[in-house]
Amino acid sequence: MARDYLNLNDGQLYYTVSGKGDSVVLIHGNFNDSQIWNEQAAALSTYYKIIRYDLRGYGLSSTPKSSFSNVDDLKALIDSLKLHKVTLIGSSLGGGVAIDFTLTYPDLVQALILVSPSINGHPYPRNMMWQGIKNYILVRLKGREKAIESFITNDYWQYFFPSEKKEEALRRVLTNVRNTNNFCRFSPNLSVPAKPYAISRLHEINIPTLIIIADQDHPFNIKTAETLHQNIKQSSKIMMEDCGHLPFIEEPHEFNHSVLEFLLNRSTDR
Repeated sequence: MARDYLNLNDGQLYYTVSGKGDSVVLIHGNFNDSQIWNEQAAALSTYYKIIRYDLRGYGLSSTPKSSFSNVDDLKALIDSLKLHKVTLIGSSLGGGVAIDFTLTYPDLVQALILVSPSINGHPYPRNMMWQGIKNYILVRLKGREKAIESFITNDYWQYFFPSEKKEEALRRVLTNVRNTNNFCRFSPNLSVPAKPYAISRLHEINIPTLIIIADQDHPFNIKTAETLHQNIKQSSKIMMEDCGHLPFIEEPHEFNHSVLEFLLNRSTDR
């Protein structure tokens, strides 16, 4: 596996490349970095070239000091690696990035896999917004490590974490979340979404799209997945059972099988 940094005008992106074949880019969500995809990278790199990267402000990528665009960052990475048609797999916030990128550069994306995704322009519930703001307040009041432990033990966020009966999955998520590089490093206002907002443009997405959601996720996220399914013409939706917000960690074999089946079927349909 190759590891490197992409130099941007005002920062760096850490990324890895493994495997050969058609290009698949994995985009992590909030409170995570690219390591959250370890099992997917191992399974999928047998068939595809897998590119993982840390979004700006996460993992080993640089901390934003001014406004930036995740879409521009992803475009710079794709250009630097000389990729042409890619499949994007995005989790949560990363799903929102994947949607924005597809709407901005439709000719560069051949398929989408959206896992418990957000949609820019689709407002979060007030309590979810408040709980997110509290994370930043606690970082200032108590420091990042104590704020992370408060996040982990907060009843509100339990949909994010596997149950204790899934010991290995819980351990992996906790390890990733406890990396202080992944928690509230910058003001979310610095991340500028594509305009017009994606929520009003979903009908423009005209490529095969797989939406994966889990039955133990937050009700808002489950409704968001249905909104995507209803508005993206070539979409299919899978509901994974007895999982929360990161089903690819909780049931990696089931998740990887569904992804490979979708990608291989798409290849035979071309």
